[in-house]
Amino acid sequence: MKRSLGVRQGAATHRVVVDHGEQYAVCPVERAIPRGWREAGKQGSIMECLAYIDQAWSRLRAPVDPGAPAQIA
Repeated sequence: MKRSLGVRQGAATHRVVVDHGEQYAVCPVERAIPRGWREAGKQGSIMECLAYIDQAWSRLRAPVDPGAPAQIA
């Protein structure tokens, strides 16, 4: 079995966390989840976690209609 930096190959090294504002981040599994964040349900390599976040953001983003009038807040 190939080992790197003392981590078993195939072992989850990171997890996806999300805050109350639906902002996503990647956190190493050996560290505590920061206050104000919760697990999003994905663990894996950093690349797997980033792919999960990309998919989550794709679902959250509304399609942009270039012909729609601009919204002013």
